[in-house]
Amino acid sequence: MPGDSRPIPDDTARPSNVVPRKRASRGRSVESAQLVSEWLCRIRHMGGWQQSLAGLFLAAITISLGFADTATDRILLPIEVMGANGTTVSRTVTLEAGQAGSIRFLWLQIHGARYADQASIQINTSAWIPLNNNTVTIAEPGRSYGGIGGGFSTLVMTLPLPNSTVVGGVNTIRFRFNQTDGVVSSYRVLALNFLTVEGKKILAPSNFVEDAPETWTPPLPDAASIRTGRELWQSAPLVANSPNGPRIEAHCADCHAQDGRDLKYFNFSNASIIARARFHGLSALQSEQIASYIRSLPTPNPGRPWNPPYQPGPGLDEQPLSSWAAGAGLAWVLDQDTDALPYLVRQHGRGMNTAASNRAGIAPNLRELVGQITPDIFRPDGNLNARQIPIALQLPDWSQWLPRVHPKYAWGPAFTQSAFAALYGGETTAESKRQIGNKPALRPLLAAAQTTDHDIRPVVAAFEQWSEARHSFFRRVGKAEAAWSPELTNKIYSTQLWQLVKTWEMMQEFGLEGRGRDFFGSTADSRTWCNTIPAESAPSAAHIPNGAAGVGGSPLSNEYFTTAWYELQVVLNSGNHRHRDRSPVDWVYLVGGFLDLQAQTHQPEPARLLVAVIKALQSTDPNLGPDDLKEGWRPDENIDPRIMISPVWAPIFRPLPVEVHQALTTSLLAAWMDKNLEYPIAKHLPIGLPRRSYTQPRAYGGISGGKVWEAAKQFRDAGVPAELVQRLQQWGNAYADRAARLQY
Repeated sequence: MPGDSRPIPDDTARPSNVVPRKRASRGRSVESAQLVSEWLCRIRHMGGWQQSLAGLFLAAITISLGFADTATDRILLPIEVMGANGTTVSRTVTLEAGQAGSIRFLWLQIHGARYADQASIQINTSAWIPLNNNTVTIAEPGRSYGGIGGGFSTLVMTLPLPNSTVVGGVNTIRFRFNQTDGVVSSYRVLALNFLTVEGKKILAPSNFVEDAPETWTPPLPDAASIRTGRELWQSAPLVANSPNGPRIEAHCADCHAQDGRDLKYFNFSNASIIARARFHGLSALQSEQIASYIRSLPTPNPGRPWNPPYQPGPGLDEQPLSSWAAGAGLAWVLDQDTDALPYLVRQHGRGMNTAASNRAGIAPNLRELVGQITPDIFRPDGNLNARQIPIALQLPDWSQWLPRVHPKYAWGPAFTQSAFAALYGGETTAESKRQIGNKPALRPLLAAAQTTDHDIRPVVAAFEQWSEARHSFFRRVGKAEAAWSPELTNKIYSTQLWQLVKTWEMMQEFGLEGRGRDFFGSTADSRTWCNTIPAESAPSAAHIPNGAAGVGGSPLSNEYFTTAWYELQVVLNSGNHRHRDRSPVDWVYLVGGFLDLQAQTHQPEPARLLVAVIKALQSTDPNLGPDDLKEGWRPDENIDPRIMISPVWAPIFRPLPVEVHQALTTSLLAAWMDKNLEYPIAKHLPIGLPRRSYTQPRAYGGISGGKVWEAAKQFRDAGVPAELVQRLQQWGNAYADRAARLQY
C-alpha cells in the first residue's frame, strides 16, 4: 500500500521514502466501486419510478458484489462517509469462527472527526455507537492534543466491542455521518482492523486495497461539461450549507486556489467534491461538472486530503519540488517526540540517505547517540534541514487551511474596498486605490515576472506590503468590536487563513518555491517560501485569546494552531540566513511557545525544540559579525545555551537520558562559544552600541539577552567539562570589562 497515505502496522518499519506511490493490485473491489459509481451518475439524472427502480437494482448489485475478505475481494480504502445528515456507508468482513471469539476491539484510523458524535459505528445488529472521547480510546500523540474535537485531523482510536458483537462468517461494519455542525460534511476511515485483548491485529494487510487516484477520471468527460464546471467554480452562487443556509458572497475560487488546483493537488475524490458542492447548494449536475473540471486540470497531484501539507520527513528533498507541498505523509508523524532525535543527530553525521531514514536502522536506545552528539549539530554557520526531520506534531491538513468564512462575507465593503484585498489580485475601488498608491498587487506582479530576465526580488517586498495591509485592516475592523467572541475569532482567523491559502496558490501557480536563491542569494535554501504568512496565520499573531473565544473553543486548540503555523514557518522559511532584527521569525517568542503548548498537552518536545534552537542560531548571515547590529551574529539577542540548564525548561528535557542531555548541553555551549570567539570583543561591543530595547517575557526563564557566563556553576553541575566552562568565564569577564568601560 502507498507509504505516504496509509498507516504502517506497529510491527513494520516506516518507509524510507513515502512520496512515491506503489501501484497496488486493485482486484474486483475497485472494479466494483467503479461500476457502482457509473450507476450513481446515471441514477442522478433519472426521475420518478426509473430512479427508484434503478436505486433498488444498484443496492442489489452492491450487496451481491460485497467487499468480502477473499483472495479477490478486498476492502477498499479510504471509506469516505460524506453527504447529508444520516449518510451511511458499509463494508463487510468475513471471519473464521476462531477469530471472531478472540476479538475485543475495533481499531480505526479516521480523518476528519472534528467534533464529538459526528460519526457513529454499527457492527452487525449492535446498537449504533457514537464516536467521542468517552466511547473510544485515542492513541498518543493525538489524545494529548484533544482527541476528537482537538487539533489533529487524523486520529487512531480503539473502540471496545461487547462480547458476541462479531461472528464467524460475514460481518457488516456500518459508518454513519450523524449531523453537520454547519461546516463539516464528511469524514474518512483510512484504516480499520479488529484487535484481540492483547492488541494483535486480526486482518492482514492483504485484506485491504488502496484507492488509486491515478485511475480517476472526470464524471462527465465531455468538453462542454468541463468548461461549464470551470465557470461554476469561478462564479456559481453558493449557500453556507444546505438545505436552508444563507446565501454567501464568495464562490468556490474565492476560498480555494483560484483555479481549483488545490483539490486536484491533494486528490480530493470526485465523490468528495460532489458532496461538498451539494453541501453549498449546487445541484447534482452542477456538482459533477465542477468535479469534472477539477479532475481535468493538468497540474501535479501527489497529495492526499489527510496528509498534512509540508509535513517534514526523511527523503522529502529527494522528491520533485512539485511534491514538496504534499508532505512526507502521516506515516512520518512520529509516535513520540524523542523518536526524532536520531534524525537530528544523524543529519550531521553520515547524512540522511534512504537506508538511514528507515526506522529499522535507527538506534532504539537514545544513549547510543551520545558519541554522535557534537558541536557541529549546533554550529551557527551550518544549515540544518528542518524539512527532513520528522516530528510528533501533526501539522494541519488542507481542510484546516481553508477559511470557514470568506473575508468579503465576514467584513463586507470594509474588506472589498481595502488595500488588503487590492494587493492580492489588483482589483481596486476608489478607496483601495487611494490606500495602496503605487504599491504593486501580487498576482499581476507575479504574472509579469515569469520571464527569465525579470527581476523577481520585488516580490519579497510585495508580500511584506500585503502583510502590513492585513495588519492595518485588522486594526480598523477591530475598533468596531467590543470584545472577543467565537464569532469574531471565526472572522479574524478565517481572514488569516484566506491569505495563507492565496499565498499557497501563488507559490504553486507561479513556481516560486524553487526560487529562493533568486530572492535571497546563494545562502538560501533550495526550496523555500519568500514570506512570513504561515507564522502570521497563527491565532496569537492576531491576539486571539485562549479560552472559549479561541480557535477551536479551547486553550488547547488555540495553542495547537499557534504552534502548528509557527512550525510551518520554520519548515517553509526560517529566514534563509537573512535574519534582520526579529524578522522573519521572532525566535525568542517562537521558542517560548513550547512552554505554552506543554502547559496544555503535558507532552514535552525536546527534539522539536532543539531543531528550533538550531535554526535560531543559524538564522543570521554567517559572513556578518556582531558589529552588524541588524543582520549579524548577535549572541545577546538570540537563544543562548542557558535554555539547557534553566529550571524553567527542565520539564521539556525530562524525557532525555541524563547522559544525552549532558552531551547536548556541552555541544550547544561549545558551538556557541566557538562562534563568539571568531570575533574580538570590540566587535561584540562597538563604540556607540545602542542599549537593547527588547525584554523577553519572564516566563521564558532567561534564555536570551543575559550574562551566560554567570551560569557557570549550573553548567558545571550539568556535567559540562571544566575546560569549556573556564573558556566561557574568561570570555564573559572580557565582555563584562568592556561593557563597563563603555558604560553599556
